[in-house]
Amino acid sequence: MGDVRGTPVIEGGAELPALAPVDVAPGYRSPYTVRWTRPADERLSGFDQPPWNDPREQAVIPFAQWSSPATQARWGTWGPRARRYPAPAVRLRGRAARERLLTVAAALLGTDYQHHHVPAWSPPDGWPQKPVHSGLRGPGLDCSNYVGFVYSYALGYDLPTGVVAQSELHRSTSEGALLSHRVGVVPCPTDPAGAGWDPAAHQAFVAALEPGDVLYLRNTSGIVSHAVLWLGDCGVGPTDLPLVIDCGGGNIVDARRTPIPAGVRIRPYRPVGWYARNTAWAHRIVPD
Repeated sequence: MGDVRGTPVIEGGAELPALAPVDVAPGYRSPYTVRWTRPADERLSGFDQPPWNDPREQAVIPFAQWSSPATQARWGTWGPRARRYPAPAVRLRGRAARERLLTVAAALLGTDYQHHHVPAWSPPDGWPQKPVHSGLRGPGLDCSNYVGFVYSYALGYDLPTGVVAQSELHRSTSEGALLSHRVGVVPCPTDPAGAGWDPAAHQAFVAALEPGDVLYLRNTSGIVSHAVLWLGDCGVGPTDLPLVIDCGGGNIVDARRTPIPAGVRIRPYRPVGWYARNTAWAHRIVPD
């Protein structure tokens, strides 16, 4: 990885206590971390003010209604829908915006994988839930709701939270729509498991990515089903493998060959690993 100097953040929540999750796998120690080039006051500006400083403000409805019968009837197993946060007082672009975004992403490390819209919501007993591999353990997010929440909280961007709709944002974004700028696309090379795999093309794809870009992955049916955030040179590990941060399942191992728990974690992007085999394209949402 590049020599990115700055303050390391090893566990989630230290810089943004309003987002600090309960780590559902506290015994796991990641070999990966993140580092910053931008000062903390720039990355954290405004987060100590409402609505960012109160986890009870994460939804579009009042906190007292999060687990009401009306909420269950309206949003079902997913619980209350996330609010759209205001944009920062000072509009950020480029590196400053990317590191602010990834500061929020890292603050949620340890959050469980659950099919919820907001990270602070914990379903009450008896609430109908969609089962996931990690079990039903309270608060959590799924992949695209994680990406959507991070972009909203950090930059005030309103992304679709359904993974397919989010992955198609570049086809519909125009002035005055969800974003005030067009979403760029970084095309991905051929699947490394298929014919025509070109390692040089893969390296060119990786080199073209910027921290905070969103990668969309297809399932075995060819449908986009997962979203991850690219860490780029903000990610630091014991090897030169690039790193991503996402809210996913527990089917990836780290550099020590230790299974990485489900939920929000930093994971390696191996050239012929699951991520690389299934990446469809990447979105460049943060303007340069």
